[in-house]
Amino acid sequence: MNYRPEIDGLRTVAVIPVILFHLGYSFIKGGYLGVDVFFVISGYLITKILTNDIEKGNFSMYRFWIRRVKRLLPLLLSIILLTLIIAPFLVFKPVVKDISNDIFPSLFSYFNFHALFDFGNYWGGKSEESFFLHTWSLSVEEQFYLVYPFFLFLAYRYFRNFIIPIFVIALISFCLFVFYLKIDKSTDFTFYMLPTRVWELAVGGLAGLISVKKSKLNFYPSLLPIVGIFLIVVSYFFASKTLGFSVLLPILGTAMLILFCTPNDNIGKMLSTKIFVFIGKISYSLYLWHWIIIVLFKNLHYQFQHTNSHLLNGIIVILTFFISYLSYTFIENKTRNNKYTPKLVLLGIVVISGLTLYFQSNLFSPFYKSEYNKQISYVEYFDISPSQSILQNFLNNDNLRHDVVIPKKLQKYYDAYKTDGIIEDQKKGTPKVMLIGDSHGVMWAKTFSEIANQLNTSISCYTSNGVSPFFNISNLDDQNENAIYTQKQRIEYAKSILINIEKWKPKLIVFACRWDGLNEETKKKFEDLLSLLEQKKCKVLVLTQPPVLHFMTDRNASQYFTYLGLKPINGYNLIDVDTTAVVKNNDYIQSLSKTYSNVSVYDVCKNMIDKNKVKISLNKEVLYFDDDHLSYYGTSIHKDNILSIITQIKFSNI
Repeated sequence: MNYRPEIDGLRTVAVIPVILFHLGYSFIKGGYLGVDVFFVISGYLITKILTNDIEKGNFSMYRFWIRRVKRLLPLLLSIILLTLIIAPFLVFKPVVKDISNDIFPSLFSYFNFHALFDFGNYWGGKSEESFFLHTWSLSVEEQFYLVYPFFLFLAYRYFRNFIIPIFVIALISFCLFVFYLKIDKSTDFTFYMLPTRVWELAVGGLAGLISVKKSKLNFYPSLLPIVGIFLIVVSYFFASKTLGFSVLLPILGTAMLILFCTPNDNIGKMLSTKIFVFIGKISYSLYLWHWIIIVLFKNLHYQFQHTNSHLLNGIIVILTFFISYLSYTFIENKTRNNKYTPKLVLLGIVVISGLTLYFQSNLFSPFYKSEYNKQISYVEYFDISPSQSILQNFLNNDNLRHDVVIPKKLQKYYDAYKTDGIIEDQKKGTPKVMLIGDSHGVMWAKTFSEIANQLNTSISCYTSNGVSPFFNISNLDDQNENAIYTQKQRIEYAKSILINIEKWKPKLIVFACRWDGLNEETKKKFEDLLSLLEQKKCKVLVLTQPPVLHFMTDRNASQYFTYLGLKPINGYNLIDVDTTAVVKNNDYIQSLSKTYSNVSVYDVCKNMIDKNKVKISLNKEVLYFDDDHLSYYGTSIHKDNILSIITQIKFSNI
């Protein structure tokens, strides 16, 4: 098989957009399609190799797989091993457990199944936290390599033809692609699975077979390579944000370049330049390293939170190229033709398997010895959700709830969402205070229960984790179901609140929510409720949202502070956090006091900031539970301030 430098150059056109896309640059929203270019190139090369061997009678599945092992596994194993060794010293320990869960799927080429069933959507969520997410494409290729040689062998034996059988499987696969794209709204199966990707590899195979005969043609349209590169490049900038029919552009463009591009035409000359060929040669290393380095830097968000994003991306790119060059030179080149490589691969698999099992076992503790006091969280106790389903991930997450005491919800509160809310002290008569909120309401509930006790009254808490507390008050029978409530339950919840407001005539209603997620529809529902309360001359206190510690999303605060080396000190421990977004959203809450005569605001955010830094602990008490929720102690330090506000607005009957 003759070497074609322009094909190596084409790898550059594939890998650079993938890197830029993963760095988060929105201008190249279709950069992920570089993987599809790789698929076509792989299909082309593998088909050429296999068909040549089969036609010459030299086909050997063993020899084919040994070549694949030598080509692909040494680098993959080296990167996995290095990640497992370094990660415990750099990232938050529970993340190491998550990394270990991704090792076997990556190592044994079923990561696409792992990603589909454990992560789901490729674009965001849990998938973006995985160090080895990008190996889903290697798994697709390895699964293809497992069956494709047999397919070609049988095609030649029974049909003496490769093109028609490959065309048939390409057509079947493309029909599956179209079918699943139509029924799979999230495109997860279509994106990850081999049956809906075979056609891309098969197109490369067809281009390779047709190209065998192109030397007999007298006419080479010089325009076609230009069209091919144009289709690829334009797809990177104008493709849909998720997998769709725009994938046809890079597939067709790559096939055209394989068929018609030569080192002698303009596009071929460009792709054959030293820089394009060099990047193309190290593209496998670039592909494997870049995502791991990106995710590593994401895990070091606190350390780099004030670094310019473009500068940080530049550091990531330089580091990726430097390490990739080293791994290409000293791993890829040294192992691909070495007779001892299979034995080294076997040894690597054994060592990595042992390390993986260690990190997954109880021998490895993901916890830090914290100098902070244990927390108490009423996250379950004051959640009026019918099933508390949103809590299950938390309650099953040992890392998040480590060193946290969590009182259980009492049986008598199971129907609280449709009766009277949660009332801790019913001996003090009709509630004169109501607390309404989402998970931020839940976090304030115990402190407000104590405030109500000091005011010698009772409080009713309508607080639910994971769902907005606001509803359509103009038509109570027109409520939307959500992940927490059925439509019937949501109607019962809404009616219960309004009936009790009318019956109890509370003197104060408190609202506590995570306001930065408020859309216009929810704002309208909230303000409709405020208008109703204004008409009823009911006083309202709205709590702003505390600063969000973006660097530790959904992590146990005391554990994460310990990981960062933030030990307890006498007085407040302060850290530098960007609070711009939270302050901006809290401005909306502040504006309500000017719009509604009955509304007062307590600025939680302002009182959590000192010297432009955020308070995270007081002596040995942690003030945060996770990234956006205060701990019980974190809310209790505001008790005196809130009582002062209540006194100022003169709730005379409380």
